[in-house]
Amino acid sequence: MILIKEASEYERFFSESTPVRFAIGFLVIGCMSLISVLWYTIHDQQEIEKRKSEAEKLSREAELYKLRQQLQPHFLFNSLNSINALIGSQPHKARNMIQQLSDFLRGTLKKEENQWISLDEELQHLNLYLEIEKVRFGHRLSTEISDQTTGLKMQLPAMLLQPVVENAIKFGLYDTTGDITICINASKQDGHLVLQVKNPFDPETTSPKKGTGFGLSSVQRRLYLLFARNDLLQTAIDKELFITTIKIPQQK
Repeated sequence: MILIKEASEYERFFSESTPVRFAIGFLVIGCMSLISVLWYTIHDQQEIEKRKSEAEKLSREAELYKLRQQLQPHFLFNSLNSINALIGSQPHKARNMIQQLSDFLRGTLKKEENQWISLDEELQHLNLYLEIEKVRFGHRLSTEISDQTTGLKMQLPAMLLQPVVENAIKFGLYDTTGDITICINASKQDGHLVLQVKNPFDPETTSPKKGTGFGLSSVQRRLYLLFARNDLLQTAIDKELFITTIKIPQQK
């Protein structure tokens, strides 16, 4: 009798609890479905963000490449014009300049494979450029390079310094009649490689703001694409000196 009574109570409990159990089961299934939908939504969103990031990276790299290529023809045409002028009067200088130009362009093509290089490599490549420019402008152009980062293994994007120096030469030599000295200084400050280029200018014949043309704007744009910062390139005037300062965050 006891067993029959317990079985009857169990059947009654089972029967009366059916709606509750159904509701609990429905809630469990709903939660699992919600979790599944949420997981797939997050996964899809991550895939979209990944594709977007890759597209932005490709676009950024394409624009960086375009900026670098825009600088090459300008320098190349000037160098070829100078070689052409030297062929008749000073053929040995023309041959020497052709060799220097070949070494410079070979180094440029090689560096396209590696976006970051050491400061020593950049300065060596810059010296090739300066030797070519000194042939073009003769005794009027001299340079002073001071590197205070010896042994610190500083790095920077390849060919970042050359357009700044080219800008300094252009607006230093073209707007003055005497000899000029371009000063280039490298130092380390607060985890940044700081590059400073100084060139003289004549305030009576030109506005120093002209010195912030394509060369500096391209460098500023390149820095923004690499670091998403607009404060890494600054210009200033100290009496008759135009000063360009670049800060490059160092990779960890």
